[in-house]
Amino acid sequence: MRFARGFVLALGIILPGVAGAQAPTAPARPNDLSRDLERLARGEQVAGLPPADSVSPGARTIPAGAVVHGTVVAHGPVDVRGTVDGTVVSLSGDVTVHRGGTVTGDALAVGGRVIADSGRVDGEMRSMSALPALLTAAPVAAPRTAAEVLLNDVRMVAGSFAVLLVVALGVLLFAGHNLDEVVGALERQFGRAFWFGVLGQLLILPVLVVLLVALAVSVIGILLIPFAIVAYAIAVAGLVTLGFLAVARLVGGALWQRDRSTDRAQSIGALGAGIAVFFALWMVAALLGWAPLAASVVRAAALAASWAAVTLGLGSAILSRAGTHRRVASGQRPVELAAWQTPTPITGVIAARRPVTAAREAQ
Repeated sequence: MRFARGFVLALGIILPGVAGAQAPTAPARPNDLSRDLERLARGEQVAGLPPADSVSPGARTIPAGAVVHGTVVAHGPVDVRGTVDGTVVSLSGDVTVHRGGTVTGDALAVGGRVIADSGRVDGEMRSMSALPALLTAAPVAAPRTAAEVLLNDVRMVAGSFAVLLVVALGVLLFAGHNLDEVVGALERQFGRAFWFGVLGQLLILPVLVVLLVALAVSVIGILLIPFAIVAYAIAVAGLVTLGFLAVARLVGGALWQRDRSTDRAQSIGALGAGIAVFFALWMVAALLGWAPLAASVVRAAALAASWAAVTLGLGSAILSRAGTHRRVASGQRPVELAAWQTPTPITGVIAARRPVTAAREAQ
């Protein structure tokens, strides 16, 4: 019993001493402290931070009547009894502003609390468990060389040319007659097609607005508005594409002449040659990337030629109603029943005799 009592008494004397020896906060390493200060400056927008070697390694107290100018940072609890003309930061502990203490800036406690014990904090009081991690800036892509820019421009032009060729083949296969009639309208009414194309470009958005307003007057129409917008966009794109292909075929027809080729082969060759003419300007502009001034001039010419082709094509497509108005597009007079014709004789009805001219009757 005496031994047990002595052992308990010894533990009571030794353990508090050991606990008291472990209580002080371990000083932060310089690298960690510098990183914390950087996080405070960038992440928390704390200005006027002192260098890492001047930060208190443990608790810090601002005595009553003392005035400290600037930001106070300590790697432990901070007790403010005087005045701090700035911000107070504790990196590991509480920030306590006692009676009579004043902090003109913010009070920030990392891993602790901000306690205004009858003291005054003019700024913001913030408590957080840890400092936010610094956001690393995204890696900046290395600038492309002139050769890479040139190759990218050439690829873009070549890819667009290939896509348009595929579309042209599809139009020839599934809408060849419509394309023929648009070309015919363009040949007969060249000037009118241009002005109709300009007018069509100006009315694209107003017509869409009128369409949407007309649909919005009913509940069913409101539900159809998204589909109407998509259908309208597809219709406009179809008219523009069909018209541009008609202009390309008309231009290519002057360059592609093969007497022994079939009509289909002649159409394909003329269409491909016409598209190549327009894309040749864009390709030259891409190849002149090393000379910005020359490239800008050629690109402006290519843009003007493409706009003129689109305008003419759109106008001819409108005039021919996308190639469905055969009487206007083909230029043929409508087939009408002649005055002297009668229906085929049926059940004994005899056809009328064809009238002759007065001269022949006189003979």
